[in-house]
Amino acid sequence: MWFPIYGIIVIFIGIILLFLLGYIIRLNIRLNRLHKKYDFFMQGASGQSIEYKLQEEVRHLYGLKDIVQKIQDEQQAILSIQNHCFCKIGLKKYDAFDNMGNQLSFAITLLNKKNDGFCLSSIYGRNESRVFAKPIINGTCTYSMSDEEKDSLSQALQHEE
Repeated sequence: MWFPIYGIIVIFIGIILLFLLGYIIRLNIRLNRLHKKYDFFMQGASGQSIEYKLQEEVRHLYGLKDIVQKIQDEQQAILSIQNHCFCKIGLKKYDAFDNMGNQLSFAITLLNKKNDGFCLSSIYGRNESRVFAKPIINGTCTYSMSDEEKDSLSQALQHEE
């Protein structure tokens, strides 16, 4: 009478052992995969560990940080120089005399960001050509200006930065 109960218990324990054996095999497979990934990350092509590689990358990033800082400093220097460069231009071509054609006379105004610069005028005649320069400070000229010079100055002042 005890034999059937022992048989059921043995079968039940056998099923549990088979289940545990399958679970152990599954865990062993996962552990092997994890070990392969670990070996892959810990050994590089030259046998270096991932820790060394990370240190190397961090050093590289700090080097890039220094390079970016140098670029920003150079950009600031360029911007400070650019404030003194001519960036606003106005040009007016015209005929200085009625009997002349092709608009060979001109007035050109060159200004920096502070609206300082000069107006250069060239009056072309049949026998000679004359060139005049007038200083511009804060967008105004202390000398009297012709209509063409005023037009070139207003064109230069209208330029966007």
